[in-house]
Amino acid sequence: MKKVFSFVAITSALLILGNTAGAQQKFGHASLEDIVSIMPDIRKADSLLQKFRTDSLENTLPFFVSEYKRKDSIAKAPSTPAAIKQTVQQEANNYLSIIQNWDQYQQSEMQRKQAEVLNPYFAKAFELISTVAKENGYTWVFKQDALLVAPQTDDLLPLVAKKLGVKLQPGATGLDNPASEPAKPAAGAKKP
Repeated sequence: MKKVFSFVAITSALLILGNTAGAQQKFGHASLEDIVSIMPDIRKADSLLQKFRTDSLENTLPFFVSEYKRKDSIAKAPSTPAAIKQTVQQEANNYLSIIQNWDQYQQSEMQRKQAEVLNPYFAKAFELISTVAKENGYTWVFKQDALLVAPQTDDLLPLVAKKLGVKLQPGATGLDNPASEPAKPAAGAKKP
């Protein structure tokens, strides 16, 4: 029974691979970051992040400093009961730790907020790439900068921009159009 099942599984796999290999495959590449950068409402996300930086992060350090001073003075006051002193001193130490590591704290909070704000854009970019690839017959789409050596592929950014209704500036992809022909020498120019 196991031999029959193994034979059927191997035969099925070979048939599937044979059909896939026989079909014409089309390769493309895309960058999620480039697609997110051309989305029409990305400026809204940028302004949200800037507002978070100015309203939340820049105002937080003075608050932490004042809370540290307040908690520290309560902990050092002779009239504070011992049980409360220990708790308040621990809270003061937590604030002091954040103050001493402010740059790291600020950076981690900014990264957390960026992920919160930008993840929906990256999810939408991935959906757009999948849709454009399917509509245009691409069987494989790579992130080009992740491959050290790869065959020539089509850039999907112009197709995604068209789907979004966005006009790209010339040279917006940072890459030459792989489908374009090489420049021809001017008439009368000598060949090297």
